[in-house]
Amino acid sequence: MMRIGIDATNIGGGGGITHLKEIITHICLKSPNDESDKIIVFSSEFVLNQIPCSGQIEKVTHPLLNKNRMTRVVFQTFCYDKEIKKRCDILFSITGDYTGSFSPVVGMSRNMLLYERNIWKEINQPKEIIRFWLSYMRQKRSFRKSEGVIFISKYAYSVVSEQLNLTGKKIAIIHHGVSDRFKMKVKKQNPIESYSAENPYRLLYVSTVHVYKHQWNVVTAVGNLRKKGYPLELNLVGGIIYKPAGDRLLKTIRQVDPDGRFVHYCNHISYENIEEYYQNTEGVIFASTCENMPNILIESMSSGRPIACSDKQPMPEFLKEDDFRFNSYEIASIENAVEKMILDPELREISATNNLDESIKYSWEKTTQETFQFIKKIYTDYHNNPQNPDCRLS
Repeated sequence: MMRIGIDATNIGGGGGITHLKEIITHICLKSPNDESDKIIVFSSEFVLNQIPCSGQIEKVTHPLLNKNRMTRVVFQTFCYDKEIKKRCDILFSITGDYTGSFSPVVGMSRNMLLYERNIWKEINQPKEIIRFWLSYMRQKRSFRKSEGVIFISKYAYSVVSEQLNLTGKKIAIIHHGVSDRFKMKVKKQNPIESYSAENPYRLLYVSTVHVYKHQWNVVTAVGNLRKKGYPLELNLVGGIIYKPAGDRLLKTIRQVDPDGRFVHYCNHISYENIEEYYQNTEGVIFASTCENMPNILIESMSSGRPIACSDKQPMPEFLKEDDFRFNSYEIASIENAVEKMILDPELREISATNNLDESIKYSWEKTTQETFQFIKKIYTDYHNNPQNPDCRLS
């Protein structure tokens, strides 16, 4: 029996929890013949309470993991290695920032903000930049001692490998999946003339609010299209994770739609309820310019709706259709892409159909299988060549 540890001590929410929940769920669904492996998950009670319970899963927490960031660092520095060595044969660092002495370790690249330095300039707050820099250095150290590294997009691998020395590391590109809850039929796309002020063409943008999400440019572009007479409604779903960006968005909404007629900011919506918004929308907008593998985009593709999307990588890596791409920094570019989308119902429907077909290749079952196959290979190579790192990583 192999004891596989999952380091989730730095997961706080969002995509990290989704990924963890899905792979644990699919591990629990495996056939009995595969249940000999023990999975030990280290995290806070908040995170552990959101993953399934099973005899195969051991949940491990500690009082220091349930207080604040400082106490969590104390645990990771002084207590963590003892717990790992006692319980695990190999450790999967799901956030790619384990820096202890245990081996072997498989790291994972999730956060492109650590590498997209142009975004740091846009943020322009020393405290935030220092936080990113410290996280970058932590990941650099973590990957240096990891036996293998998992990337979730080709783009992320190309960017990270240019900045970090990954020579000799075993590399796997394993995409995230998409929940079946988001899989819908292609919605019939009617001519824009069939919509009205009482029955508007509804657009949806799901994403947290930060400088690289560009919601204010989307709001302005939709406002300009409304001035042209198009009956549009824009729903923005996602909590504010960077206050200056949130302030800018709310100010823009007040300027563009002071009466609240067509722009609706819905703040944070539970992940379990987001598919309801896809069901009630005609088209999707995604304007982010900093992603690793954008799960929201894959979910949008799976929903059977046409998508007007940022042309910044890695979005084109996943959204193959290029009919409605735009430059997120340019309001006119967003406006033109959305206008093209709403004026061509046939192209909308074709695009949505192709996107839905493309999304089928992404499943959490496949993600889980490939992830644990890679972890087991790393373990086998490590123990077949315990004294020769260069050989065991060849």
